[in-house]
Amino acid sequence: MAQLAATRLSGTAPLAVQFDSTGTTSSLTSQHPFHHVRYSFSFGDDRGLSWPVSGLPKNSQSGGPLSAHVFDLPGTYQVRVRATDQAGGYSEKSITVQVLDPNTVYSGTGTVCVSAAANFSGCPTGASQVTALPSSATFNGRRVLLRRGETFGSISIPHGSQNVQVGAFGTGAKPRVSSVVVGTVRPTSTAFPRDVSIMDLNFLQTFEQFATMSQLLLYRNTFDPPTSGPVTQINIASALDYVVQNNTLSPSQYTQPRELFIVENQLRGSTTNSHIGMAGLGTRFVVMGNDMGTAQQHTVRLWAMHKGYIAHNALRGGSADGIRHALKVHSGGLGDFNDNYGISGSTWASRQIVIGNNRLGDATDNNSWTGVSGPQNNGPDSREGLEDVVLESNVFHRGPNTNTEFIIMGRRMTSRGNTRADGGTPNINQFNNSYQLLPSDWVGPFYYQ
Repeated sequence: MAQLAATRLSGTAPLAVQFDSTGTTSSLTSQHPFHHVRYSFSFGDDRGLSWPVSGLPKNSQSGGPLSAHVFDLPGTYQVRVRATDQAGGYSEKSITVQVLDPNTVYSGTGTVCVSAAANFSGCPTGASQVTALPSSATFNGRRVLLRRGETFGSISIPHGSQNVQVGAFGTGAKPRVSSVVVGTVRPTSTAFPRDVSIMDLNFLQTFEQFATMSQLLLYRNTFDPPTSGPVTQINIASALDYVVQNNTLSPSQYTQPRELFIVENQLRGSTTNSHIGMAGLGTRFVVMGNDMGTAQQHTVRLWAMHKGYIAHNALRGGSADGIRHALKVHSGGLGDFNDNYGISGSTWASRQIVIGNNRLGDATDNNSWTGVSGPQNNGPDSREGLEDVVLESNVFHRGPNTNTEFIIMGRRMTSRGNTRADGGTPNINQFNNSYQLLPSDWVGPFYYQ
């Protein structure tokens, strides 16, 4: 019996939504619905678009029970999933998503156009027109559009901000910004940022979201290589534990970061300055359609992930020391996840993750391991649990030092349909089950399909 849930059923375009069929049940006792049932999603948004990395259509997704879509245009969309078991039995479920027109939601002075050169060609009718970035408080409830081809300073979207869009207007190259910060390391209330979209910008430095927030969309941005370090070019809630421990709000007043969408960004790093390409943690976390590669450390490192969807990305690898990963997913421990930080803290295990249709590695990737979904190492930090992970239909590209495509370690882990670009058999294994501090009930079963 198919089930279908969505992180949102309405919102302003571009609207990012994760779809979740993990509640599906099966009457076949020999199979686990997360791993053995196949799910085909249709998003009702067929504009003939395909993912550059996988070549697959953006309007559909097949494989594991999690998927995601960005609705660029206003309208009403019917999203459908078909769940098919190994005996050929199937069930369908559908829901409706309503997408609003940003020109209506942010009509009149709800939109602010910014051009230092006072060139407002292409600015929406009725919008405010200014020649300098507005103050931080001005972003709340507004759409701020920066003139293409111009350079701006840093943008701060403060604690308490909701329903914010930052984007571009006019023609030409993406507007250049030094950095964007959402929220603060010193929150004084539970009004954490919500519903913030940052799109079509050229970042000269970093994007940072320090503590917690919900409904973030980082969309179609370009990141220049860092010129100093240490930095994380895209940093999602990596300072959450520090923030909780060093501020006046009690832990129970914090929620886990949720509904985080990192979609179609381009990021090129450097092996010279100390940095990670992207790092983060959260729930209902989507990393989709990005092209990221080369870092002094890891290209993408996810400290913990609950209901994660990592798909259609090119994660190319390449590091300073050759012992890093294009993709690394681990966790905070063995605990149960709860949206309330006061209950689960930072010690929850990563659960329900689909990693599919990605290009992982590169001919210039100097690392020996391309990726890992397991404890971060085999030392004191190896008591980290992952469960219900599907690694499917990825294409691995070997570099000169590659000997292992992917390590999967946890309980109920699936590998299926993965290939190597050179025609060889990808080396996907459990590192000889040698994570000695991981309890035995967190090891396997492993499903190879």
